Amino acid sequence: MVHGIEGAAPLVTTVRYADVAGSDRVLLVPVVRRRFGPAASYVRLPGYAGEEWTASMTAPVAPDSTWDAATVTLSVGASLNDATRDAWRQVRELIVDDGLRRVIDQALR
Repeated sequence: MVHGIEGAAPLVTTVRYADVAGSDRVLLVPVVRRRFGPAASYVRLPGYAGEEWTASMTAPVAPDSTWDAATVTLSVGASLNDATRDAWRQVRELIVDDGLRRVIDQALR
């Protein structure tokens, strides 16, 4: 949950955690802006071991953002509700990398 968000650009935070095999996992989580109340996104942490996790501060998505396709696929697939998937659609509309846009489209299906 993020308080005090203004503006129209999509925001993203990075969540890092370990899975049950001890491997480091990274999720990109777009922040859903709400008309009323704090911004929130709902995701599951695939394979989460129940140990420590960290989240970065939210930052605006830049049109020239470059993320690993596997991380984006995992991140979009971790979305738990339509509002979070809609936030991914907002991110998709902003970024200019056609390959990354296709990755998001495929993951949203």
